[in-house]
Amino acid sequence: MMMKPNVFTMLVAVGIVVGGCTPAEIGRDASGSVPLGAGSGCSAISVTAGGSLLFGANLDYRHHTRGQLFINPRGVRKTGIIPSATGVNAEWVSAHASVTFNFVGYHFPWGGMNEEGLVLSTMALPQSVCPPPDHRPVVDSGFWLQYILDTCETVADVIASDDLVRNITVDHYLVADRFGASAVIEYIDGELAVHTGEDLPVRVSTNWFYDRCLRMWNVYGGSGDYSWMDNSDQRFCIAADRLSSFDGTTVDEGIEFAFDTLDAIAGQRFSEHASQWSMVFDTGAGRVHFKTFANPDLRYVDLKDFSPWCDGPVQMLDIHEPLFGDVGPWFKDYSHAEALDHFLWFINFWETTATPAWVGQVLRHFESYTCEPRLRLRRVTRRTRPGAAQPR
Repeated sequence: MMMKPNVFTMLVAVGIVVGGCTPAEIGRDASGSVPLGAGSGCSAISVTAGGSLLFGANLDYRHHTRGQLFINPRGVRKTGIIPSATGVNAEWVSAHASVTFNFVGYHFPWGGMNEEGLVLSTMALPQSVCPPPDHRPVVDSGFWLQYILDTCETVADVIASDDLVRNITVDHYLVADRFGASAVIEYIDGELAVHTGEDLPVRVSTNWFYDRCLRMWNVYGGSGDYSWMDNSDQRFCIAADRLSSFDGTTVDEGIEFAFDTLDAIAGQRFSEHASQWSMVFDTGAGRVHFKTFANPDLRYVDLKDFSPWCDGPVQMLDIHEPLFGDVGPWFKDYSHAEALDHFLWFINFWETTATPAWVGQVLRHFESYTCEPRLRLRRVTRRTRPGAAQPR
């Protein structure tokens, strides 16, 4: 399915705010150059406890924000919307099922985890400079998250995927896997910048480049008074202090610690922007715990409770359903009407240049993806390491 030329600019407009953390002016040119929204922000952390890597994230914004959860199955053949400089679109088959939290809409995650325990979240960083056009097919920020969850198993796979697709983004990302690896992925002056291993002494990300936040913490960390700093630096330093002193030994202690840390760096403590969503992923168990500003009751979803294959309907749930505890049984079959209503809410909420007709076109493109036979998919995954799906 080919998109009309103006879909490129509209997708960039959507991609600019996919992180849900920057109330920036929307609808600029395809460079993605937008000003940082004053006082806004999102945060993410990762910590290991009880042999499991736990990943926490806050989505901050000053207004109530809608959201949808999706169970995205494996075995779906997908194509990108934006071609490379040579006219090639990304194409892949999802090798891993995933659970995602979608702010923009279907196939535009803000964060999520796949069945291999790979997890990531996005934070707005408008100072980012996208890689220039080249032979690689293009995936914008939210769609890139889905591509990563579909095709990658480890942090190393995520880094290697930069050779396969070009992410056009004004975000940066914290990513982690169940083997204990974490990384911050950024785009500086058009180049991929990765902090991992010894270059990631504290596994925290907010809304400035990692090096800048780390320098602030190296100088002022432990002082206990960060009130004079930019709120992104404040959140980074508070979280870094907490992570550097964490001594929990069980998964339950780690989950409690992660939520306490997310509360300590919640947006409402620093600005008018409240943490609208807070979530902690347990990569070992394949479970995500979450709560929202509108519904503070703790809920959880076990990815393993769902069929991972695409031979049934996609499952979805409104993030604000008045539920508590295990919400898995309350997921329902994918609804075009509900997905369209949410996407239309988003473009109006952010006052984007996108039109309802364009939204319908993009949504129909995603809904046109086909399910590969299981036997064929097994042959493909045996030949190809996770994350190495080649664009065509």
